[in-house]
Amino acid sequence: MGPARTSLSPLPLEIPVSRSRSAVRPPNPTDPPLRGLLRLARWGPVLTAVAALGVAAEVVWSVRRPLPGLVGIDTSGTVPGRGPGPPLRLVALGDSSLTGPGLEHPDQIWLREALGRLDLDRPIEVLSLAVGGSRVADVAGRVDEALALRPDLVVVAVGSNDVVHATPVRQLTAQLDAVVSRLLDEVTVVAMANVGDMGNVARVPPPLEAVLRARSRTARRAIERVVASHAGAVLLDVTAADPAFRDRSVFAADLFHPGPAGHLSWGEAATPGLGRALDRLAQPAAVLGLGAERSREGAADTQRGPVPAPSSV
Repeated sequence: MGPARTSLSPLPLEIPVSRSRSAVRPPNPTDPPLRGLLRLARWGPVLTAVAALGVAAEVVWSVRRPLPGLVGIDTSGTVPGRGPGPPLRLVALGDSSLTGPGLEHPDQIWLREALGRLDLDRPIEVLSLAVGGSRVADVAGRVDEALALRPDLVVVAVGSNDVVHATPVRQLTAQLDAVVSRLLDEVTVVAMANVGDMGNVARVPPPLEAVLRARSRTARRAIERVVASHAGAVLLDVTAADPAFRDRSVFAADLFHPGPAGHLSWGEAATPGLGRALDRLAQPAAVLGLGAERSREGAADTQRGPVPAPSSV
């Protein structure tokens, strides 16, 4: 018989458990990790604002960074018509979209291009007061100068620089409304171009193009609301040209302003609206509803109030 086997019973496994509740304590704001989180929470709004300013600065830098500088031209001149009658006088107010930096001849600018596409009964004398870099506030300061030229029609093309510099949309809307109202005191029709998709600008890097695209949409809606609120205003919708501007070749050498192909696309898009504006010149003011609007101007400004607008571009 072999040796007797000793039965070994397993030893109990004991896990020490603290019976004291004092081991669990509430978070202490003085703990280093919590201090960091609290500090971040306090500075969060400031950091957000700094980030927003950084994006705005990058947008402006992208548009203004050193690239070939281009000189604008004067789009003033006479566009011939079929008849020999006295020319209609058209005054243009706006930014470099009307001065064509990089173009060689005024006929290449979209406004002259669009006029050339129309079957004009009479010649049109174009007088341009456009200045490159203008914002809506700058155009507002030249309205009286434009009216002193006694125009039959005023064309306004502005807003792109307001998109770049993030002009607050309430300010943009109020200034545009004031410009159109003042012009319609003296002229029968005002034709206003909206803003294309600035996110397509070739010199803007992809991370920032979404910012300009969103601002463009906001500014465009503001312009269109202002036009719709005035019986004598006509929209020149250039957004049909947006797909063409996805091609880098439509830009001038500075990669910001449109080249000849870009102005050609803008002119084609603006032609229908410009034709409607000129057709309305032949209609009596009563038919257009302008006589009543002007006779009630003081009351209308009080009743109508400012054009509604979102809070920011």
